[in-house]
This record gives sequence, C-alpha cells and structure tokens, in this order.
Amino acid sequence: MTLLAVRGLSKRFGGLTAVSELSFDIARGQIVGVFGPNGSGKTTLLNLIAGLLEPTLGTLLWKGQEIQRDRTHERAAAGIVKTFQNPLLFSELTVFEHLMIATHLRLKRELGLRRLTGLFAGGRAERAAEAATLARVERVLEVCRLRPQADQLAASLSYGDEKMLGVAMALMCDPELLLLDEPASGLGQNEVDNLDAVLRDLREHGTTLCIIDHKVSFLGQIADRAIAINYGCKLAEGPPSEVLKNPQVIEAYLGVGHA
Repeated sequence: MTLLAVRGLSKRFGGLTAVSELSFDIARGQIVGVFGPNGSGKTTLLNLIAGLLEPTLGTLLWKGQEIQRDRTHERAAAGIVKTFQNPLLFSELTVFEHLMIATHLRLKRELGLRRLTGLFAGGRAERAAEAATLARVERVLEVCRLRPQADQLAASLSYGDEKMLGVAMALMCDPELLLLDEPASGLGQNEVDNLDAVLRDLREHGTTLCIIDHKVSFLGQIADRAIAINYGCKLAEGPPSEVLKNPQVIEAYLGVGHA
C-alpha cells in the first residue's frame, strides 16, 4: 500500500531550484533512503514532505488525499513526523521528561482538541491516560535503547544519545511515516550500529521510514529502496546496490573521472 505519493514536486527560492519535478512513492513498511551529495536538495525534500516548506509546484498525496497545503502540525497529527539533524533539547530536563512533553501530538491525534480538555477533567480518565502515556514512554525508551539514560539530564548526554532522543521524541507522536534527517551524522561506528538496530526494529513494528544521510554505506545497507537526487532532480531509483552503481550517481558523488 502506498502511504505517500510525490508527484511533480518542485521548490524554488528566487532563481534557485532546490527540488525539480520529483515524483516517487513510499509504500507502507519500507525504509526508503534518499541519496545525494551536499546541496542536492535532500533536506529541502524532507521539509516539503513534513510541511516546513510549501512547494512551488506539485502534489503530495497521503493515503490518496492531497496534503501539500496542510500545515506541519496537521501532517504530524495525520502521521508524518520529521526529526532534525541536531534536535533541540532542554538541557535542564531529563530524557524521560522530554518524552512526556512529546506526548501532546499523539493525544491530539487520538482524541481531538475538544476532547482533550474533557479527558483530563475526570479522575478516572486522567489516571487511565497517564498510565497509557507512561507505558508508551517505557516502550519507546526500550526501543531506542535509552532506558539507562531515562533519568539523565539532556545536558549530560553523548551526541549519539542526543540524536537518539530526537528519534524517541518523534516516536512519541506515533508516526506512520518517520522522516529522518542525517541520523548517523557525527556518530561513531558503535553508535551507527545501534542506530541501525533501532531503525530496523521500528520497521519491524510497523513504522515506515524515509532517511537522508551522508553515510552512504549505512544508508545503502539499511534501505529497502533508494532514490538518488542531484540539483533537485531524480537521477535513479531502485534497490540501493543498483542505484549506487549508476554512472550518473557515481558522477554526482565523485566526478566524471570516477564514473
């Protein structure tokens, strides 16, 4: 089943075309890797899908419905959530407290704004909601391998744990499609291996992933399908092993001589 269909998506900033007439599908349960050198338009593409930017042209279809004019919070409530390369964290709060803060989008999605007030008005309903939230926090801590850091302040986390906390906060929103912006950048090999295991677990538990990253070996190993872009245009699409052998892709990364 196709979750997201991208059709003729373009984004111009003045005279610069960052994304040019891109079209592709993301099917439920896939890990899709978007490859491309610096300045190829990868982050712009994710920002267009997440609603952080408005497209100049083109259509985004989420489960068959147009969403290209929907706001970011509306797309998040519908199930499209994006992480950032450097998550914005509160240094004085713990990992656990960050996850509790991140629950509001999921509550809004399940109950709607008008029912949210009513939920917390009654003692029994309030206790049930709190228990469900705590149970979800525990599950996300386990999936993201952050249980040992639950009571640790964000200011004292390693860079790898900071990035994993960004993923965990996104998971608290219960995404169907998780957009990951450079999740492996700046990580050592042990941290990359941990990230690989976490993302595979997420896929096994039903989360569809679209990932951009400069670590080509990491992305090539984890992705089920690859899309290579350069100067905002699609160069190739298919299995990662085939895409990374494409002469146009090699030329984009390494130059004409290598191709």
